Amino acid sequence: MATMLKSNDTAIAVMQQMLQERCIAEPSFAIKMANPSKSMEGAVNYLCSQIQKSGLCVVDDTTVMNLLVHYFDENEIEEGGKVNCNIVVGKPELSEEDKANLKEQAMEQYKEEQLREIRRQNQPKATAPKHTTAPKAGEEINVQPNLFGDDF
Repeated sequence: MATMLKSNDTAIAVMQQMLQERCIAEPSFAIKMANPSKSMEGAVNYLCSQIQKSGLCVVDDTTVMNLLVHYFDENEIEEGGKVNCNIVVGKPELSEEDKANLKEQAMEQYKEEQLREIRRQNQPKATAPKHTTAPKAGEEINVQPNLFGDDF
Protein backbone atom coordinates (compact mmCIF):
# COMPACT_ATOMS: atom_id res chain seq x y z
CA MET A 1 0.00 0.00 0.00
CA ALA A 2 1.22 3.48 -0.78
CA THR A 3 0.82 4.95 2.71
CA MET A 4 3.21 2.45 4.28
CA LEU A 5 6.24 3.53 2.28
CA LYS A 6 8.21 6.31 3.96
CA SER A 7 9.16 7.79 0.60
CA ASN A 8 5.44 8.52 0.07
CA ASP A 9 4.97 10.48 3.32
CA THR A 10 5.73 13.83 1.71
CA ALA A 11 3.40 13.16 -1.21
CA ILE A 12 0.61 12.06 1.10
CA ALA A 13 1.10 15.18 3.23
CA VAL A 14 0.81 17.30 0.07
CA MET A 15 -2.40 15.48 -0.90
CA GLN A 16 -3.83 16.03 2.58
CA GLN A 17 -2.96 19.73 2.32
CA MET A 18 -4.69 19.92 -1.07
CA LEU A 19 -7.80 18.31 0.41
CA GLN A 20 -7.75 20.63 3.44
CA GLU A 21 -7.60 23.66 1.14
CA ARG A 22 -10.54 22.24 -0.77
CA CYS A 23 -12.48 21.85 2.51
CA ILE A 24 -11.82 25.49 3.38
CA ALA A 25 -12.90 26.66 -0.07
CA GLU A 26 -15.90 24.33 -0.17
CA PRO A 27 -17.23 23.44 3.33
CA SER A 28 -19.69 20.88 1.93
CA PHE A 29 -16.69 18.85 0.77
CA ALA A 30 -15.54 18.55 4.39
CA ILE A 31 -18.78 16.70 5.15
CA LYS A 32 -18.01 14.21 2.36
CA MET A 33 -14.50 13.68 3.71
CA ALA A 34 -15.92 12.96 7.17
CA ASN A 35 -17.76 9.90 5.79
CA PRO A 36 -16.68 7.02 8.07
CA SER A 37 -16.45 4.62 5.13
CA LYS A 38 -13.81 6.85 3.48
CA SER A 39 -10.18 7.28 4.53
CA MET A 40 -6.98 8.83 3.29
CA GLU A 41 -5.57 5.34 2.91
CA GLY A 42 -8.51 4.40 0.68
CA ALA A 43 -8.11 7.63 -1.30
CA VAL A 44 -4.41 6.92 -1.93
CA ASN A 45 -5.19 3.34 -2.96
CA TYR A 46 -7.91 4.58 -5.32
CA LEU A 47 -5.57 7.20 -6.75
CA CYS A 48 -2.77 4.69 -7.35
CA SER A 49 -5.07 2.10 -8.90
CA GLN A 50 -6.63 4.67 -11.27
CA ILE A 51 -3.22 5.95 -12.37
CA GLN A 52 -2.03 2.37 -12.87
CA LYS A 53 -5.11 1.59 -14.98
CA SER A 54 -4.46 4.66 -17.12
CA GLY A 55 -0.97 3.42 -17.95
CA LEU A 56 0.55 6.75 -17.01
CA CYS A 57 3.65 7.13 -14.88
CA VAL A 58 3.33 10.83 -14.21
CA VAL A 59 0.26 12.94 -13.53
CA ASP A 60 -0.16 16.59 -12.67
CA ASP A 61 -1.62 17.94 -9.45
CA THR A 62 -4.96 18.72 -11.10
CA THR A 63 -5.40 15.06 -12.04
CA VAL A 64 -4.45 13.98 -8.53
CA MET A 65 -6.92 16.41 -7.02
CA ASN A 66 -9.71 15.34 -9.39
CA LEU A 67 -9.19 11.67 -8.50
CA LEU A 68 -9.09 12.38 -4.76
CA VAL A 69 -12.24 14.53 -4.92
CA HIS A 70 -13.98 11.84 -7.01
CA TYR A 71 -13.11 9.24 -4.37
CA PHE A 72 -14.66 11.31 -1.58
CA ASP A 73 -17.64 12.47 -3.71
CA GLU A 74 -18.85 9.01 -4.66
CA ASN A 75 -20.46 6.82 -2.00
CA GLU A 76 -20.14 3.60 -3.95
CA ILE A 77 -16.63 3.54 -5.29
CA GLU A 78 -14.22 0.69 -5.73
CA GLU A 79 -10.89 1.47 -4.10
CA GLY A 80 -9.09 -0.92 -6.41
CA GLY A 81 -7.09 -2.72 -3.73
CA LYS A 82 -3.60 -2.00 -2.57
CA VAL A 83 -1.10 -0.93 -5.19
CA ASN A 84 2.62 -1.10 -4.52
CA CYS A 85 3.96 2.18 -5.86
CA ASN A 86 6.11 5.15 -5.04
CA ILE A 87 4.57 8.59 -5.05
CA VAL A 88 6.74 11.63 -5.47
CA VAL A 89 6.00 15.32 -5.51
CA GLY A 90 7.51 17.39 -8.27
CA LYS A 91 8.83 20.82 -7.50
CA PRO A 92 7.09 23.65 -9.27
CA GLU A 93 8.97 25.30 -12.10
CA LEU A 94 10.57 28.62 -11.34
CA SER A 95 9.23 31.73 -12.95
CA GLU A 96 11.54 33.79 -15.16
CA GLU A 97 11.71 36.39 -12.39
CA ASP A 98 12.76 33.75 -9.83
CA LYS A 99 15.38 32.40 -12.22
CA ALA A 100 16.76 35.91 -12.79
CA ASN A 101 16.92 36.55 -9.03
CA LEU A 102 18.72 33.27 -8.39
CA LYS A 103 21.16 33.97 -11.20
CA GLU A 104 21.87 37.43 -9.78
CA GLN A 105 22.47 35.96 -6.32
CA ALA A 106 24.83 33.35 -7.75
CA MET A 107 26.78 36.01 -9.66
CA GLU A 108 27.07 38.16 -6.53
CA GLN A 109 28.33 35.20 -4.52
CA TYR A 110 30.85 34.34 -7.26
CA LYS A 111 32.17 37.93 -7.30
CA GLU A 112 32.60 37.94 -3.53
CA GLU A 113 34.51 34.65 -3.65
CA GLN A 114 36.78 35.95 -6.40
CA LEU A 115 37.49 39.17 -4.47
CA ARG A 116 38.37 37.19 -1.36
CA GLU A 117 40.76 35.03 -3.39
CA ILE A 118 42.44 38.07 -5.00
CA ARG A 119 42.84 39.75 -1.60
CA ARG A 120 44.29 36.57 -0.14
CA GLN A 121 46.82 36.32 -2.98
CA ASN A 122 47.83 39.99 -2.68
CA GLN A 123 48.46 39.90 1.06
CA PRO A 124 52.15 40.26 1.92
CA LYS A 125 53.60 36.93 2.79
CA ALA A 126 55.19 36.62 6.16
CA THR A 127 58.89 35.97 5.76
CA ALA A 128 60.58 33.60 8.06
CA PRO A 129 63.56 35.05 9.89
CA LYS A 130 66.89 33.91 8.54
CA HIS A 131 68.28 31.14 10.57
CA THR A 132 71.97 31.44 11.20
CA THR A 133 73.94 28.54 12.31
CA ALA A 134 75.98 28.83 15.41
CA PRO A 135 79.71 28.41 14.90
CA LYS A 136 81.09 25.08 15.82
CA ALA A 137 83.15 24.84 18.95
CA GLY A 138 86.70 25.95 18.41
CA GLU A 139 86.00 27.88 15.19
CA GLU A 140 86.92 31.47 14.94
CA ILE A 141 84.09 33.87 14.44
CA ASN A 142 84.82 36.06 11.45
CA VAL A 143 82.26 38.80 11.27
CA GLN A 144 82.66 41.71 8.95
CA PRO A 145 80.23 44.54 9.42
CA ASN A 146 78.03 45.30 6.39
CA LEU A 147 76.39 48.65 5.83
CA PHE A 148 73.38 47.10 4.05
CA GLY A 149 72.53 44.48 6.68
CA ASP A 150 72.56 41.55 4.24
CA ASP A 151 74.94 38.66 4.28
CA PHE A 152 76.64 38.11 0.96
